[in-house]
Amino acid sequence: MSKIIVVYYSFEGNTKSIAAFLAKDLNADILEIKPIKELKSKGFGKYFWGGTQVIMGIKPELKPLSKNLDEYDTILVGTPIWAGTYAPPIKTLLEENYIEGKKVAYFYCHQGGPGKAVDKAKSVIEKKNTFIGAKDFLKPKKNIESSSKEAKLWAERIIKD
Repeated sequence: MSKIIVVYYSFEGNTKSIAAFLAKDLNADILEIKPIKELKSKGFGKYFWGGTQVIMGIKPELKPLSKNLDEYDTILVGTPIWAGTYAPPIKTLLEENYIEGKKVAYFYCHQGGPGKAVDKAKSVIEKKNTFIGAKDFLKPKKNIESSSKEAKLWAERIIKD
């Protein structure tokens, strides 16, 4: 049996809720990553500063991980969508060799504009890992029941394949 972990970054709790569903459904470990310097803005400011980080290609330094990702065979990576792509802490996770030689699935939460989230993540993941699937969740905290069902079905499908 494959050892599985759900690794995620969540700014407002949407991705955190999906990560919790997935970890429960898969009986997997869970790990929330945090940048050393967290974005504090709310309202319009969060869009401005978050989007600026994405456009500038910022890869924030992460707080030390509490779990060793080398111990896992399968990693599900979750992120909110910022400016059409994954959030900067996930950029650090995916692009700075935290994950190598694993089966990796990607999930993302958005409010209606996922942009090229899957294409970009897939191309980065496939450089050093096997990409096993992706799933989007539209407004998960507003659609909690349907989001939890979608998470369960997706989790079963990607692990079975």
